[in-house]
Amino acid sequence: MPKRIKFIVSVLAVLGLAGFLGRVVPPGPSVQAAETDAATECVPSDSASDHWLDTRLETAYLFNPHLNNLSIDTEVKNGNVMLSGTVRSDIDRDLAEEIARSLDGVKSVGNSLKVRPDAEAAHPSEADSDFFQKVRDATTTAQVKSRLIANGNIPAGDIGVDTEHDVVLLTGMVGTDTERQLAEFIAKNTSGVTSVTNEISLRQSG
Repeated sequence: MPKRIKFIVSVLAVLGLAGFLGRVVPPGPSVQAAETDAATECVPSDSASDHWLDTRLETAYLFNPHLNNLSIDTEVKNGNVMLSGTVRSDIDRDLAEEIARSLDGVKSVGNSLKVRPDAEAAHPSEADSDFFQKVRDATTTAQVKSRLIANGNIPAGDIGVDTEHDVVLLTGMVGTDTERQLAEFIAKNTSGVTSVTNEISLRQSG
């Protein structure tokens, strides 16, 4: 698969996963059903497992600041990964291999990456950086929403989540200050979040 196409497929895979995780459902029995659906939807069939692994690996390289995913070619057959292309150093070569080995479902990794100090560095353009930030923000929003839903002690369906430049904004309305503080705690302890602005208000009783 051409590198640029693989790049686009990787990004679309991340956006699709973020969109799926970003579905906010009311707490209660439906939460368990949503989690079951998530597990079912996210597990690839045997026939697509190699493609699934390839896409996950390309995505991992895409978001690693030390690697240029467009200079690394990946091929997966029956869970066996073969890496080829060029990297800038032995450290980058070992890093690419370790990332591949860390993925669930990978049986073995063959590393044919060549070290070329003059290889293109992983320096995205300003437009690419803006795009990556939007993808990262969308993923963060989806992660926070997913964790709020999974908690079970918070009316997740009443809480809005938005992320801009790694800063999460919480809005909506809850019944108690404990729920308000718990939502903020969950958001702050989500990977990729630098700070949280909590604008959740309390319902008026009576």
